[in-house]
Amino acid sequence: MKIYRMKMNSKYKKFFHTVMPYNKQVFMQKKFMHNNLYILFFSVYLTIEQMYYGLYVREIGSLIQKIHFFSAIIMLIFAIISIYIQIKKPINISWIHKTYEIGFGLYGFFIAIIRSLLIKDSIFTLPTVYIAVLYGFAVIFYFHPFKSFFIYGITSIFLIRVLPIYQPTIIQNSYIQDILSNNMIAWIASVINYHKYVRTFLHQKIISKNNEELKQKALQIEKINKTLKYISIRDELTNIYNRRKLDEILEYEYNRAKKYSDVFSVILLDIDLFKYVNDTYGHNVGDKVLIEIAEILKSNTRKNDMVGRWGGEEFLVVCSQTNMNEVLCVSEKLRKAIEAHDFSIVNKTTCSFGVATYKNSETIENLINRADKGLYQAKERGRNRVGFII
Repeated sequence: MKIYRMKMNSKYKKFFHTVMPYNKQVFMQKKFMHNNLYILFFSVYLTIEQMYYGLYVREIGSLIQKIHFFSAIIMLIFAIISIYIQIKKPINISWIHKTYEIGFGLYGFFIAIIRSLLIKDSIFTLPTVYIAVLYGFAVIFYFHPFKSFFIYGITSIFLIRVLPIYQPTIIQNSYIQDILSNNMIAWIASVINYHKYVRTFLHQKIISKNNEELKQKALQIEKINKTLKYISIRDELTNIYNRRKLDEILEYEYNRAKKYSDVFSVILLDIDLFKYVNDTYGHNVGDKVLIEIAEILKSNTRKNDMVGRWGGEEFLVVCSQTNMNEVLCVSEKLRKAIEAHDFSIVNKTTCSFGVATYKNSETIENLINRADKGLYQAKERGRNRVGFII
């Protein structure tokens, strides 16, 4: 258990040193707003309670009645201030806020002391109101041990000094021991309560910090997964869809067309005399030609058309809900765009096209084979043209 506590304390200290510049401000603000909320509650309650006692319980014109009225006015002022603070919710806690915060506690003790002085007895016993303020202050409010020691210390010294003046017949030992012991116990309770609050706050911040780190890691993993997914469906050279993704698209379009009795078409194209380009200019130039053709295909196809590299110098375009007439128009547009394009180094090159439209009960393999035969037909007829097999 001792080792565990040492580890926990070390953890809190490490956290305090690494993130405290920000968390100190947050801690002070949170602690102050907690105290202010209870100041609001008690000040409203005590305003009503003190006014009631002054009007209906105490003798008219008596000193105790005047104390009740005075307390009611002071509590009303605290209530107004605390409402204002609760609405504004200050972020930076200044010395004015701290003075107001401590002032409520000191005034509570002051009123309790005044009531204690008015009790006439040879043997002093702490009155109920003083006990309530003493221990209520310790367990309800959160104050730094030095501040609470100051409050308990100055109030106990004040009571010990002034009590013999107002009650000269009181036995000294009976009240000094009673006041000091109760104030000391209340202060210890206040310190324990404060440290418990600090540990809870730091624990929450550590959890929050860990959760934020986990969230960031999760976002990084998600980003990596998206990148990996993107890479897995893209051709490394041309950055268009790869063969794997094209197979998925074909499967999807095939199932959709089969289910809804719809159509789709494919365009298979091959770069004319590409071997000559590689042999003459080198594979680096050949790669540039592939990249430029991929860009032409992306720029000249429709929104729903899927462009990918089928393999080597072959490309495939999958045209959703497209019949034969429409796919021929798309193919011709692509052919002309490639023919008119000025390629780097090689200047001009062309492509041959084969198109096919899905028929009922036809397999994907048959569809691609018909497009491939159309491509072969275009090559046989002189290249740079569109071929198809019905």
